[in-house]
Amino acid sequence: MAGYRAAARQRQPQGRYDGAMAVITKRKWRVVDARPPLPNRDGHIEAIARTPIMGFRDDVAVRIRSTREGAKIDIRSASRYGKTDFGANAARVLALIDDIDDAATPQKTERQERPKAAPKASAKPGQGGKR
Repeated sequence: MAGYRAAARQRQPQGRYDGAMAVITKRKWRVVDARPPLPNRDGHIEAIARTPIMGFRDDVAVRIRSTREGAKIDIRSASRYGKTDFGANAARVLALIDDIDDAATPQKTERQERPKAAPKASAKPGQGGKR
């Protein structure tokens, strides 16, 4: 049974829980158990993800803990079958962290201007290099 675990620092426990639930729902994973965080209790989500090719079930657990800075999210993914997962669990956890961060980050309303590229120097005809 191969598994992968990672943690991400977040801001608000309830907001991160809601963001994680939104991402898991969007990915159409089956939620087995979910408990929102309370002041004296960690929140957690247990879900089942399926592999895209063969449809094998993988277990995903998300824990949201309150900290002084706000919240910390711990994510674990483990395959039920096989000796190796070829990095699928690690990729799933990293993608889930990125998607939860994106869901919790407010979208910028102002469009950022890109720096303009320097104009290209053009050579006049007949002034090229030696032939």
